[in-house]
Amino acid sequence: MNFFLVAFLGILLGISLAGPPGPVTAIMVERSTKSVLRGISVGLGAMTADFILMVAILLFGTALDISRFNYYIYALGAVFFIYLAYGIATSKPQESYAEIRSSGYIAGLSIGLINPLQVGWWLTAGLSVFQMFGITPLIFLFVGIIIWVVFLTVMVYAASARYGDKVRLGVKIFSVASLSFFGILFLYLSLIGILH
Repeated sequence: MNFFLVAFLGILLGISLAGPPGPVTAIMVERSTKSVLRGISVGLGAMTADFILMVAILLFGTALDISRFNYYIYALGAVFFIYLAYGIATSKPQESYAEIRSSGYIAGLSIGLINPLQVGWWLTAGLSVFQMFGITPLIFLFVGIIIWVVFLTVMVYAASARYGDKVRLGVKIFSVASLSFFGILFLYLSLIGILH
């Protein structure tokens, strides 16, 4: 397949991995109201988690089977996401909860490594792309992630700077709702799996 087509496919895959609303997006958006760099640091942490997961997939390929741990990963993710949602919900308007509790990079890395959606993407789509096209699209996948992270954080920061408290309140509601939704969903999936 043409190199440029494979590279373009990789960039699209990166945007498809980073773009959908989820726990990483919620924290990244929340931090971007204060600073573009704080938002980007969350995205870079999550991208590092993607790199670690990619290396694991390339090393172990189809031999990697963590399915027996899925429900525990869901439970761990649920607790972490609900904890983050609570912290953001109870933070004061002038402070960023996520900024106080930990580095943005560490927050993004932690969420990425325990996020069942991210782990699942690499075990399915990531592995399939590697088996079909090799390493090239996976390299360009990180270009797509960087494009999305920079675009999102700049847009949120610009909107926040222009519209102030209204945007910050909207972001807070979005972040709490997203994290709570994924926390409850993963807790439900964990309990269903463990009880059966």
